[in-house]
Amino acid sequence: MLQLATDRPLYKGILYIYYFMMINLHFMIANSLFLIVFLLFEVTVANILLFYIALLPAGPAFAALYASMGKLIREKDLMPTKDFWAYYKKNFKIGTKYWLVQWTVMTILIIDIYYANQYFAMLSPVFLIMLLFSLFIMLYAFPILTRFEVKLKNLYLVSIYAIFRYFKTTLFHMSTLVSLVIIYYFAPGITIWFCMSIVAYFLMFNMRKALQLMERDLGQK
Repeated sequence: MLQLATDRPLYKGILYIYYFMMINLHFMIANSLFLIVFLLFEVTVANILLFYIALLPAGPAFAALYASMGKLIREKDLMPTKDFWAYYKKNFKIGTKYWLVQWTVMTILIIDIYYANQYFAMLSPVFLIMLLFSLFIMLYAFPILTRFEVKLKNLYLVSIYAIFRYFKTTLFHMSTLVSLVIIYYFAPGITIWFCMSIVAYFLMFNMRKALQLMERDLGQK
């Protein structure tokens, strides 16, 4: 039997590349303020306040990024422009509230690490561990807030619980983060922004079972 063109691996591969590129494009448009600052100013602690302000609006964009990749995994189909901005609008409130807290905590910890390295090096590992733990909370929080209606306090509690409850998923997240760091280290800084949809796809793919179990547990309550 002849295989339909739309069922062929090459067609599907090209389609997924299109999805990734378009979602990346909309993600970058939503974060255009940060990209302008990123291109014009050096990423240093001296400019941390400028980068902090520039990234404040990023919460709904991250939520839309994760939600779009989640839909692609579940349905194997996506309308990039329509879906991204629909998820952006849907998750605007909770995404903004969560990101405001998350990004503020991370910024403070980055500053703490910088000054600890200069004046009290023994504390640097402590602040670094706290920063990494905060990152892992974020890797669970965004997928969770895109799938469930949850208050900010409960979002943190569920995310922290998930880090340990789904430890295998956490290890996969860790490997994805390491890959992202390697890309950032060896490639031009702006390159990482063209990988965000692929990274989000792998993170959401890693979260499939965890999200299904959460959905089942919530359905039983």
